[in-house]
Amino acid sequence: MIGIDIGRVIISGDTDIPNQFFSEDYLSVSPVTQAFMAIQQIVETYTPQNVHLVSKCGEQTQQRTLQWLTHHQFFEKTGVIPTQVWFCRERHEKRSICEAQNIRTFIDDRFTVLQHLLELDQLFLFRPSEEELEAFENANSPDKVRLVDGWEALLKKLT
Repeated sequence: MIGIDIGRVIISGDTDIPNQFFSEDYLSVSPVTQAFMAIQQIVETYTPQNVHLVSKCGEQTQQRTLQWLTHHQFFEKTGVIPTQVWFCRERHEKRSICEAQNIRTFIDDRFTVLQHLLELDQLFLFRPSEEELEAFENANSPDKVRLVDGWEALLKKLT
């Protein structure tokens, strides 16, 4: 089972920053380069039942995220099952979602999320911000987390 974060991994910009995703024009925010193509390949390789989206956000962002995914035909283009999208309000809560869904691989742009998931088999730090990269580099267990600079690099490292 694979878990994929949404903000800055699928949807460009950070959903934690209001001026990026909270304007009236939020549906025009573009996807991360190659995200749909790469996720489609992941779905084809691991089957739709084994791919989950897991996002930390507030209620309004949750609704906008679902609208964005629908507007951009994400589910049709990638094969991800719409009922396999999970939301939580705190970053550390992604761990309980991973446990409940038996997710063993996780892709996120925040090391501050991945540090709660060190018991999983594969962790990918996806195009982190400078702050998240610094947290990763200063961590005690960086060997558990693999740094990737985009979807093409991730597909090459995903086993």
